[in-house]
Amino acid sequence: MVAEAMQQESMRVSAIMFTDMVELSTQVRRDSALDNELREEQRRLVRELLSDHGGREIKRLEDGFLVEFDGALPAVACALELQSALCARNECVPDERRVQLRIGIHLGSVVHQDGDVFGEGVNLAARLESLAPPGSLYVSEPVARQVRDQGLGGMVRLGRGELKNIRLPVPVYRIDPPGSRSRSWMARLRELLPIRARG
Repeated sequence: MVAEAMQQESMRVSAIMFTDMVELSTQVRRDSALDNELREEQRRLVRELLSDHGGREIKRLEDGFLVEFDGALPAVACALELQSALCARNECVPDERRVQLRIGIHLGSVVHQDGDVFGEGVNLAARLESLAPPGSLYVSEPVARQVRDQGLGGMVRLGRGELKNIRLPVPVYRIDPPGSRSRSWMARLRELLPIRARG
């Protein structure tokens, strides 16, 4: 029994990303067909970019995802491209069809068990996401250290955030994408990571 439990449980360092779709307007929520359409569109976009950046979908949440990456760089690149893609999309649609996400990323130890992940690394990523304003990306200091010199976007230290159920206050950073999906932005991403070309 002990050996079986050990086989089902493993610990490793991963970048954990939480996404959450910002609550849609009252007008959209009253239109169930439009509400479902926008949620499904958000899910398709997230899943496409996760695949491009090597993200592993651990679970789909009510309005978002819990995702694991092997490192901070692909996680941040994925999050920034996702925010940039949504920004470009929102410029072309009416207000009631706009979709915004909050995203939080932390790099730390997680425990894998029966297809799920647990641990303080997961909890911290979830709390970072809950702090983030609509359309933004918040990351922890371990993530910021690994991506600081990669030229992926503007990084702003926000000080120490008081995060619920986390024992110590932790430094929080916001990373801003460099505008919508410009050619220079996509070229930089392709230089850093093997991203599948999309027409």
